[in-house]
Amino acid sequence: MAGMLWFPRRATTGARLRTPGTRHDQTNAMRNARFLAWPDAAEQLVLLVVKRYRAENLRSVHGVGSNPPGEPSNLHEPGSGVRQAVAADQDAYTAGRDQYVINFGWQSEASCAQPHGRIIGELGEQDALALEVHQAFEASTASMSGQVPVLPVYLPRPGFDDRLRAAVAGAAHGSRMVVVVGDSSTGKTRACWEAIRAELPDWRIWHPLAPERPLAMAEAVRAGRVAPHTVIWLNEAQFYLQPASGEQVAAEVQALLADPSRGPVLVLGSMWPGFGAALTAVPEDPSAPDPHQAARVLLDQAEYITAPPEFTAVQLASLAATISTDPRLRAAAKQAHSGRITQELAGAPELLRRYEQASPAARAVLWAAMDARRLGHSLLLSESLLRGAAPGYLDDHEWNQVGGTPWYTDALDELTTQHRRLPGPLVEHRPRPGESRPSQRLYRLADYLEQHARTERARLCPPATFWTAAADHAQTPEDLTALGKQAMDRGRYRHADRLYRRAVDAGDTSALLYLIRLRDQAGDHQGLRRLFQQAADAGHADTLMLTARLREEAGDHQDAEWLAQRAADAGRPDTLTTLAWLREMAGDLQDAERLYRQAADAGDTSALTNLAWLREMAGDLQDAERLYRQAADAGDTSALTNLAWLREQAGDLHSAERLYRQASNAGQTDALVDLARVREKAGDYQRAEQLAQQATDAGYPDALIDIAWLRFRAGDLHSAERLYRQASNAGQTDALLHVARLRDRADDHQGAEQFYRQAADAGDTSALSYLAKLREQAGDPDGADQLRRFGLTAAGDVEDPWT
Repeated sequence: MAGMLWFPRRATTGARLRTPGTRHDQTNAMRNARFLAWPDAAEQLVLLVVKRYRAENLRSVHGVGSNPPGEPSNLHEPGSGVRQAVAADQDAYTAGRDQYVINFGWQSEASCAQPHGRIIGELGEQDALALEVHQAFEASTASMSGQVPVLPVYLPRPGFDDRLRAAVAGAAHGSRMVVVVGDSSTGKTRACWEAIRAELPDWRIWHPLAPERPLAMAEAVRAGRVAPHTVIWLNEAQFYLQPASGEQVAAEVQALLADPSRGPVLVLGSMWPGFGAALTAVPEDPSAPDPHQAARVLLDQAEYITAPPEFTAVQLASLAATISTDPRLRAAAKQAHSGRITQELAGAPELLRRYEQASPAARAVLWAAMDARRLGHSLLLSESLLRGAAPGYLDDHEWNQVGGTPWYTDALDELTTQHRRLPGPLVEHRPRPGESRPSQRLYRLADYLEQHARTERARLCPPATFWTAAADHAQTPEDLTALGKQAMDRGRYRHADRLYRRAVDAGDTSALLYLIRLRDQAGDHQGLRRLFQQAADAGHADTLMLTARLREEAGDHQDAEWLAQRAADAGRPDTLTTLAWLREMAGDLQDAERLYRQAADAGDTSALTNLAWLREMAGDLQDAERLYRQAADAGDTSALTNLAWLREQAGDLHSAERLYRQASNAGQTDALVDLARVREKAGDYQRAEQLAQQATDAGYPDALIDIAWLRFRAGDLHSAERLYRQASNAGQTDALLHVARLRDRADDHQGAEQFYRQAADAGDTSALSYLAKLREQAGDPDGADQLRRFGLTAAGDVEDPWT
């Protein structure tokens, strides 16, 4: 719930709510209805800014002069022996890998006329390592005679490998994208390697890496250097789609897949589940930045195949003879818990052991790296960032032990040393051919430890040294903005302000929107005015959208439409839908319908769903159903949940359940929560909880929270708190706020404050308003106001004024 802007449609409990251009199913409606009485600072910001703009003259704020009647306003256009030994081992590996890069991932101008890649059937096992297949550990005892192969014998998993190979083989009949989803070290990349070798041996394979992954990908596709019958290898696809340049990659790949004359090609990627959810998430508020719109469209077209996390007992029994032929497989099968052989082979348990048994200084460096990655920093972490952040993770006793010693160098030696040929928790980055050499050493955190940290450290807020080092040493402007958002979500406003200012100075104008929110919240009206002017001068699409909304609120409808079109031209085509929604909220339903139809004609399928809503509210259920079905046929599968809602409200639970299942099968995993609600209504509580758990496992994180709310509404507070705690223990930090409210309701104010603080540390922005409310109830209104305005220190205390 943190950071979202909600616009309630009705104040009725259980009513559907929506925002223009977003999915507005019943599940989100329940969540919105629950929070109608829980004010969101972001929504208050919009209202305050609107009022201020009205009071301070919108034209002067944005530098807009007077114009002749009928003409729109004109905005501006827009070191040690151990380390040396490790480096030698890495250089030996990198030399072979870079040869692969020269041949497959990057080409000089002299060879750019040739299509990228090499023939798959000509590749050897060493090439698999260059494709980022995890190298297996070196068995301590080997009974095999002769040299052990580079890769262990492959262990196929029925139901996974056969489905993957069928999808790969299908590329011969037409271009497609296939994404293997699974946790770290579950064998995703190895399975893809085996699939292409078995099914497409005559095809080329190209792994875009240098000079920089997204750039290499976008430029080569756009220049036509990807020949038909090529596998584009996107291992860890988030590295290509998540950066700011990822939208360009997604757009180029969409065009490639849609053009039969350039195919067939296969885009074969892998991804962790959490990254897939982040890349396909739709912003709840239309004026909020939508950084992954093109990536979402691309990934919605992909075929997803899930890699199982372990081998079953039956599978292991059937593979016993194969396992016995390789000493690494024998050792892994013996040591692995619950059939997790692939993780054992990749050294995951060893990485976890080294992390848990690390020296205090090494652990502090790892925590700094973990927090940087889980909070949004890009893949490579600078030495300055790690060195500057780590001291804050050491307590006084630990610092007294290492202060004045080469603690940082010793920590790096400990963390980068290989074990049984496997990399350590940190790996030093070696530039590839075509890459510029960095000004300082860069390090990459082991994937398995990164994923481990996203759960283990989810509720922890980094110390002040982390935020300071991040502002001074983050790699890119996008890193500064991402970390600024995390600081703001955790109530560390002083640190957020500095990170955002550094991001803007480095060229990321999207940070202006967040700076505007912070300065407004702190009451810095003069600074706010300068930021609006700066954003307008930059021609920033999101700021133009906000300006259009403000013009609409001021009654300048003509300028609002003109600004909305500018925002659409600058990359926000949903702006017309937003404007239509504003007209609808103002009661101008005829003009709203006109703009919705205009937006739908421009390709915004969500406008059809909003138009259907208007028809539904007008009582024309037949036309509403027709438009919902038209929206579903156009690709907005969320419209199916609206149809199901109509059936449910009419008392036709059988048809509603059928439509919810249809929506779920079409990829609307949140429809499982609707199914759970239908079962809850029918009194089938056990089945409702089972469906909620299925929805959680399928990637809908708030399913257990929604069912818990139903129990709360029914008066079953004990079951509600049990489910909220269950959701919290499963990693859903939103549930912390609910537990806190239940504790407060039970007059357990100390317990409530504990959970509110945990929620704030986990990034729930509304937690601060409830902490402030507790202070007011305790008779400390000044402390409450200071908390609301200036947030918390990195240690979690009320921050002093910082403006």
